[in-house]
Amino acid sequence: MTCLEAQSNIIAYIENGLDKDKKIEFLKHVRNCDDCMEELDIYYTMIEGMHQMDSNLPISRDFKAELEMRIDRELKQNRNKKSFVRSSVVIAVLAILFFAIAGYINFLEILYNDEQTKIKEQQGEYYYSAYFDDYMFEPEEKLLNINVEPEVTTEQSFYSKIRDYNAGKR
Repeated sequence: MTCLEAQSNIIAYIENGLDKDKKIEFLKHVRNCDDCMEELDIYYTMIEGMHQMDSNLPISRDFKAELEMRIDRELKQNRNKKSFVRSSVVIAVLAILFFAIAGYINFLEILYNDEQTKIKEQQGEYYYSAYFDDYMFEPEEKLLNINVEPEVTTEQSFYSKIRDYNAGKR
């Protein structure tokens, strides 16, 4: 903003007639330009003094301090709004990232379970899943009782085992 633009906006600023963006640009210029600040101080003192006299209010003793406080307050409000917007954006991005990661992990788990199901189906009769899954994964809770009668075997002596072994080599 140039000095000419700033000086043309002084009365609108004092009477709260500037939009937000233009007001912030005006205040930043006035903060950095001594000539425009002096011009604003003169107009502010004159206009606010007239408003106070018209309203039968006690006239302020330090218009310059009031003006400084008003400028500081309005600039601070702008910084707070920008800070709030930035933090809101950061929180939104983090939330989106969290849900994206959680969704990806869930997707991988679904793929893994599908893959395991297909592997079990391919193994078919050799896997015996349909018959023994409950017993294989929970052996303490469910015990499989299979009664198999032992075959009657006669115990061979050590020497007879050696003879049988040697007879197999020939």
